[in-house]
Amino acid sequence: MRTIVLTGGGTAGHVLPNIALLPFLRQDFDRVCYLGGDGVERDLAKENGIPFYRVTTVKLRRKLTVKNLAIPFRLLKGIREAKNILRELKPVVVFSKGGFVALPVVYAAASLGIKVVAHESDMSLGLANRLTAKKCDQVATTFPLQDKRYHNLVQTGAIIRPSIYHGDAKRITLPCNKQPNLLIMGGSLGAVAINTAVKQALPELCCHYNVLHVTGRGKAITSSTPVNYQQIEYLPNPADALAWAEVVVARSGSGTVSELLALQKPVVYIPLPKTESRGDQIQNAQYLQSLGVGVMLPQEELNTERLLATINQVYAQRQVIKNNCAQQTWIDGTAKILNYLRQS
Repeated sequence: MRTIVLTGGGTAGHVLPNIALLPFLRQDFDRVCYLGGDGVERDLAKENGIPFYRVTTVKLRRKLTVKNLAIPFRLLKGIREAKNILRELKPVVVFSKGGFVALPVVYAAASLGIKVVAHESDMSLGLANRLTAKKCDQVATTFPLQDKRYHNLVQTGAIIRPSIYHGDAKRITLPCNKQPNLLIMGGSLGAVAINTAVKQALPELCCHYNVLHVTGRGKAITSSTPVNYQQIEYLPNPADALAWAEVVVARSGSGTVSELLALQKPVVYIPLPKTESRGDQIQNAQYLQSLGVGVMLPQEELNTERLLATINQVYAQRQVIKNNCAQQTWIDGTAKILNYLRQS
């Protein structure tokens, strides 16, 4: 029985790409299993009918804290647990999407001589992938990473969920004027800074655009709105909203930027600042801007005037941006990544 084990978690960004691979993996493997902790990976695995095995995980904290003293002991415990599970499952390959959840699983698989393929979505390796990269047979990357410390990096592009290509704009029921359609997203949890700027700019925005605004759960910005403005807490079907949108304002997390680039959407990227992240979204946005496929607006510079001006700039340049997007044929790396896994 050919078995593949998936791992990675801590946030949905480390899990959803694994879920996107499921329809293909089930064609090539007799059994697909998931090893992780008590986070979102457990729920998503169960929702998608994947046998889930829990291992002890460690939370990697970059700041000095007494809690870090427990990391070596929890990691060793997780590795022992993962080894026992892997011996039972006998997978031909382990695929890791990173995050602290993946650490004990990758270390255990490598020690047992099981092939490990990892994937890094951002412009630089995340902490977990940096710690495990040398234990992997290949580390596939979305972007062209340059790091001489690792000789097993191979650029494949991103894992893109197939459903994103099949959106139906007609399912968006926002009453629209004869104006361009603007989609504003602040990430899965919403973004206070973006929401605040949108609220202040709303009268002017709706004079020029039909606006669909994803605020995040519990983050509605106003009760009195123009008829061509709609705020929702989350997107039940992102593909429909992306098919509808002619210009997008978004964070620059790896999953978001990959899908927007694959769909050739003109985008204003507002990356999370370094005070709220490791700076990966800034790196992503800077690289995409260098390719001419979007414009970065730093959150530190975000205000009503800059938001309006940058949206107008991107919309005015939309055809050039779309043409530049069309040249980035490398972005959907799903087939290449699957090929590495099939060769196991």
